[in-house]
Parts: sequence; structure tokens; C-alpha cells
Amino acid sequence: MRTLIIDDEEYVRLVLEQALREEGCRVTAVKQGQAGIDALQAAPFDCVITDLRMPGMDGRAVLKWIAEHQPDVDVLMLTGHGDVKDAVDAIKHGAWDFLIKETPFDAGVVKAALTKLKTVRALRKENMAARHGGFTRDVIVEGPSKTWQSLKTQVAQVAPANAPVLIQGETGSGKEVVARLLHDLSRRANGPFLAINCGAVSRELLESELFGHEKGSFTGATGAKIGLIAAAEGGTLFLDELGEMPGPMQVSLLRFLDRNEYRPVGSTRTLHADVRIVGATNQDIQELVHQGRFRDDLLYRINTVTLRVPPLRERTEDFPALIDHILQTLRIPGAAKRTIAQDALQRLTTYAWPGNVRELRNVIERIILMGTGTGPISHAEVETVLPKSTGAPRTDDPAELTLNEIERRHILRVLDASGGNKTSAAKTLDIDYKTLLAKLKKFTIDE
Repeated sequence: MRTLIIDDEEYVRLVLEQALREEGCRVTAVKQGQAGIDALQAAPFDCVITDLRMPGMDGRAVLKWIAEHQPDVDVLMLTGHGDVKDAVDAIKHGAWDFLIKETPFDAGVVKAALTKLKTVRALRKENMAARHGGFTRDVIVEGPSKTWQSLKTQVAQVAPANAPVLIQGETGSGKEVVARLLHDLSRRANGPFLAINCGAVSRELLESELFGHEKGSFTGATGAKIGLIAAAEGGTLFLDELGEMPGPMQVSLLRFLDRNEYRPVGSTRTLHADVRIVGATNQDIQELVHQGRFRDDLLYRINTVTLRVPPLRERTEDFPALIDHILQTLRIPGAAKRTIAQDALQRLTTYAWPGNVRELRNVIERIILMGTGTGPISHAEVETVLPKSTGAPRTDDPAELTLNEIERRHILRVLDASGGNKTSAAKTLDIDYKTLLAKLKKFTIDE
């Protein structure tokens, strides 16, 4: 832990420095309150151990400043026997704990308090991960196919490194699950895994969510707040829909990737964090660079390693395992788990699955909710819930297809040939980009 000691007694400072360094802490020690504030503004700290009574700026003034400007920093208050009442009052105003100075001063008490504090800070990160992780373990995308196993092998190879990773894949294909697997197999597995969708929040909110902000830095900022980068210290931060990140934010992210430095919104402090960045996109990010919507230097920095998540239509071998798992998670307690008939399974493998594993789960869930049977899921039940625009069985006879189905299949073939590059596909189809997007939406091919 990065710990700052503020005490006007040199003996106490020396005893604390030695004890905390023995515990593996990075320690800075000063003898005045104002010097402590200066140190906090110059470098990041996890914990401050400050004397309550000091000449000039005392411990209460230091605590007030920290509560207003750096609320993520925990404060341990040192006090004499006669000042216990004031120390209790300090806890009411934000101090984490207080410790009574004994004569001779016993650093073991501080060590014990610091051990508890480390546990509390770890739990805080876990709680933030639960709020921002966006990952649910009942959603599984794994399967026995060679395609998926090849991806897992690649993940295992790159997981031990700290280099940033770019994950590419269609919507619903399991990019976040791959990012979580990457984290679990890395040396950071015991650290937090946090996630944020860059396309789901405004530019102003995204900057605050990632880097934190100072009190009064913008309307509504009634207090200081730590960002996800600080909360993910020692772990992994997953940036979904990276292609939607605004230009100014891309500059800030590039700086962090280059130097591990960032600044909270409204702050002049430069902070550091040890975080692995994993980005993901369902877009052709190279095309975004050509369009001027994504910085080429950021692309070169973040795609040190690129992992491609295969779409579900390329993984027909995985359908039995995926469906079995989905049926298990949807089973009502006490009820028998449903299975699926072979002809129904075959029907599902002929569908295009534009929404990939996420759509498969939704389809199975609709069958369970709408069905009245308890036996194997039938072909008829599958036909009832599959989208009508793509619900007809595949056939090689164009005379048996509707015009919409012929157009949909042609668009899919062109997209496949272009590797998912919509701009290239639009040129091949001789239509403009917006028209292609409209058709993708019409045929439920897009996200």
C-alpha cells in the first residue's frame, strides 16, 4: 500500500517507516500537515497515517481536505490518551480508524490496523466489480468445437503478459466472456475485473467513470469520486464498444496506455495505476481509422494482441453443449430439465443467429416460457419462436424463397466475404452505407 505518514515527532515517523516497509508498503513521511497535503497532490496514496495534534495544520484539517478532494484515501488517526473523544469525532467525519500513541510507541498496533484496512479495500474493489463487471456466470459461450478451443489456446498464450488486448467479434458472440477468461488466466486473477460499455454513456460521464472527478469539477459533482481505472488497480479493465469512444477520450486512454498516467476530471494531479486494458469492438476498427473516427496511434497501441471471437454460425458443433447449459440455467427448481429433440436441434443450426449466443439464449427462454410440454423441445416449438424473416429452412431452390429472404441471404454472403466490413460490403452491393445499415436492421442482422 502507498502510505503517507504525517507526524511532527521524528521518533514516531522513523518507527512507522521501518514497520510499514517491513510490511511491503511504499512509504513517504513528512512532519507537517501542509507538507502532507502537498505530497497528496503530487502523488497517489492509498492510506494516510496522521497525528491528530500538530503545529499549524492539524490532523482534522488534513482529514477534511482528504474527504473533499481524495475520498478514496483512507485515514488512520494517531492520538494521545487524552484526545480519544476528538479521535472518535474524526471517525464521524471520515477517518477509517484511530490509534492511541503509547510510550514507547508500538508499531505492531499500526501493522494490525493496516492489515485490516487492506482487507476492507480489497472488498471495496470486489463490490465495485460486482456493480460494474457486467458479467454473469450463467451466460456461457464455451463449447468443444475446434474453433472455440483454438481461441481458448490463444487466450491462454497471451494471458500471462500485461500487454493490452483487442477482442473483435459480433454482438452477442461472447467478447466479455473471453475478456473474463483472459483475466482469470492472468497473473492479475486475484485483482478486480471491471467493465464499461463506452457506447452506452455520454462523453462527459465516460470520462468521469474512467478517471474519476474532483468535487465541483462539473454540475452535479457534489463530491470527489474515484474512477474505474483507480478501482481496477492490480486487475483488468474491460472497455466494451471501444470504437464508440469519443476522440478526446481516446487521447486520454492513449496517454494511460503509454505511461500508466491519468488525471481525474477537474484535477491538476497526475496519478498512476497498474491496470491491464482489454478493449472490444463489433466494428471494423481499421475502417473507423480510415473514416477519422478512431486514432491510428491508439489502434497500434491497443491491438498488440488481437483475438477474434467466432460467430455462432461458425460453431455448429457447440450447439448441444450450449443448449444443454442454457436449459440447465433456465430450469425451475424442482422441475425436470427439458432436453431438445434432434430435428429441433438441427433446425436451430440452420438459422443464421445474427445475435449469436445471446440470441440463442433468448430463443430457448421464449420456448420454455411459451411451451406447455415437459418433454424434449420439438421442431414445431422452435419454428414458433424463430424470427419469421429468417425462420424458413435453408434451401438451394430460389423459387421457394421470398424476395426478402433472397436479399437477406445475399447481404449475409457479401458481409461474410468482406470479413464483416460494412463499408466494403456496401460498395460491393452498390448501395450507400446508411442504406446497408437500414437493411441490416430490417433483416435483424445488425445488433
